[in-house]
Amino acid sequence: MMVLVSGIGYSNMSDMSFGRVLYGKMAEMSWPAHVHVEDLNFGPVMIYQWLEEYPVKFDKLILVSAANRGRKPGTLEVYAWDGKMPDEAGIQACVGEAITGVISLENLLIVCKQFGVLPDDVTIIEIEPQNEEYGLEFSPIVAAKVGEAIEIVKSETMKVGV
Repeated sequence: MMVLVSGIGYSNMSDMSFGRVLYGKMAEMSWPAHVHVEDLNFGPVMIYQWLEEYPVKFDKLILVSAANRGRKPGTLEVYAWDGKMPDEAGIQACVGEAITGVISLENLLIVCKQFGVLPDDVTIIEIEPQNEEYGLEFSPIVAAKVGEAIEIVKSETMKVGV
C-alpha cells in the first residue's frame, strides 16, 4: 500500500502557510519505502494530471493544511475527508479556480475526485490559524504545533497495510 503525503498552502501567509512549511520539513525527513512525500502546491488540474500519469497509484493521501473554520486558534484536527462533492456548478467553479492557479485544499480534493485520481482513503491534518495576514513566521500558538503535526503525519502513514 502506497501513501502520498503533502502540505497545501501559499508561501509567506504566516499561519496559512502551515501545510507548505510542513511539506518542506517532511521532504527533508527519511520515510519508509511505502511513503512518498511530494510538493502538491500547484494548480489542482496539474495535480490531477500528475496523479493520472504517475506510475504509482496511491492507496492513501495525507494532506496538511490550515483553514479558518471557527475553532480555537492552534487547534489541530485530524479527519478523514468525507468525499462530499458540490453540485455541478460548484464543481465547475472549482475547476475554473484550479485553471487560474488557485491553491486550496478544497479545490485539490474536488478536482482530483471529479477526475477519478483521488484514493478512497484521504486524511486531512488541519490547523486553525491565528494569523492569516502576509508574514514569514507562524504565530506562536501555531509554531508550537509543528512537531505534533509531523508526529500525526508519521502515525497516519502507518495506518495502512504495507
